[in-house]
Amino acid sequence: MARDSYSSEFISTSENETSRIAKDFADLLKIGDVVALKGELGSGKTFFVKKIAEELGFDGYVSSPTFTILNIYEASTYLYHFDFYRLKNVEEIEKIGFCDLLMEEGIFFIEWPEKAEGLLPEEYFEVRIDIVNATHRNLSIKKIAGNKEVKCQN
Repeated sequence: MARDSYSSEFISTSENETSRIAKDFADLLKIGDVVALKGELGSGKTFFVKKIAEELGFDGYVSSPTFTILNIYEASTYLYHFDFYRLKNVEEIEKIGFCDLLMEEGIFFIEWPEKAEGLLPEEYFEVRIDIVNATHRNLSIKKIAGNKEVKCQN
């Protein structure tokens, strides 16, 4: 995991500020890290992943994997971008091979991680993006440690 403990809160008033926050966060990430992205539809979860991917050397198109469930980007390492919005339960997430994919070398981003409860590793980052209004977002980034009910390990 990137650090033993981490917790930060930000208020972003523009896409440029959100980009800076994402790119600064990217500098903390290491191979094997899992990032759980929480926030309502349209809050900017995919935008946040896009800016991290750019910082890590990916120069292609980053899109929400809502219908494909998973997009993989090749940057300085592989970036696995999951979106569990359309999946109904943990069993469906297990059936797509999520636990096996966590064994791959890369960094893992999960939108709608609430649907994967019990499958996230013992340690991961949680990024929460809350909409304040059309231009403002509250962002909270913290490391979660001690998830003892783990079915998947990476």
